[in-house]
Amino acid sequence: MKWKEYNYTAEFSLRDDIVYRPMISMVIRSGAYSHNCFSLIDSGTDSTLINSEFMQLLGIDESKCKKVKVGGVGNSDLYGFISKVKFSIDGFDDTLETEVIFVKDMVTSGLLGQKDIFENFKIRFEKKHRKFYLLKEK
Repeated sequence: MKWKEYNYTAEFSLRDDIVYRPMISMVIRSGAYSHNCFSLIDSGTDSTLINSEFMQLLGIDESKCKKVKVGGVGNSDLYGFISKVKFSIDGFDDTLETEVIFVKDMVTSGLLGQKDIFENFKIRFEKKHRKFYLLKEK
């Protein structure tokens, strides 16, 4: 199997300059609903975190989800809601099933963490060239 090549995504930073990040489109599914979610590949995140606004789009009832505390930089009183979803990464036919944590007030749509992206794909970052590459692990 060949490496799939992706471009880093340019975004404005808080310092009024442009930063380049390894972001990728994924489709998340729950039941009969699916939606595109543009997510940052983040080696510092353990699980996959998705903005809670996607819960409504996917027909997920927050009251039926387990509530968990989410750690990280900044707000230490942040909570999320765990739900099982299926997802596929742009450029790959495989559909994976996992538990994600839906988090309110995230500044990005999604964070793909160690559990789901790094355990299923080989990843090669070439920031100097603003490229990254994925290869599906067998």
